[in-house]
Amino acid sequence: MPVPTEDRLDYQCRQDMRQIETSVATIRAALQKVTDLMGADTWVGDAADRWATDFTGRKNALSRLFDSYPAEEQRLITKAQQDQAKLNNPGHTGS
Repeated sequence: MPVPTEDRLDYQCRQDMRQIETSVATIRAALQKVTDLMGADTWVGDAADRWATDFTGRKNALSRLFDSYPAEEQRLITKAQQDQAKLNNPGHTGS
């Protein structure tokens, strides 16, 4: 199986990252729609309060995860580049 070039690998990584960014934006938009619909006109009472608290907690956890994405994206790109360099130069053992 041929080893992809660094340019090809970089392109594939960035394309994958753009797909993730699109998915994150879609999820954030959906969460916002749910948030916008929550209120006294839709559902009230203890069960509604528990559901809203649970939803808010999950939404906040997702938001923290999504906010960590840019740093993780760069880490993954750097790792892919390092792995590719090792494939391109298998005798090199430097860091």
